Amino acid sequence: MVVFRVLGWLLLAMAVAAVVHDGLAWWAEGSFHLLGLGDLWSHLDASSLADFQSAVQRHLSPVLWNWIVRPVLMVPVLPAFLVVGLACLWWGERSGSRREPGFFIGSRPPRRRRSRGLS
Repeated sequence: MVVFRVLGWLLLAMAVAAVVHDGLAWWAEGSFHLLGLGDLWSHLDASSLADFQSAVQRHLSPVLWNWIVRPVLMVPVLPAFLVVGLACLWWGERSGSRREPGFFIGSRPPRRRRSRGLS
């Protein structure tokens, strides 16, 4: 479950980065615009997005691209990363034991006291 907690924290950090990006773009351009998943993918690697689109349209269906994939790519990055990140953190915290959870690394076993020789 550590993997889900790490993924959740990474997604929340990426959501913070998206807030900073949107805020800086608002400050520079004067108009508020939320970065979409497709826009983020396009900024990172435009050719892979075009390859993905052509592969989906050619091998699966153009209807799938128009009605499912394209609307998903139009979802703003901030709420998407927040929701998925919080869901990963929630899923990572679910365990069978009833130990007190820590803030960053989750639950850990209690420490044992060491004996210091003669008592």
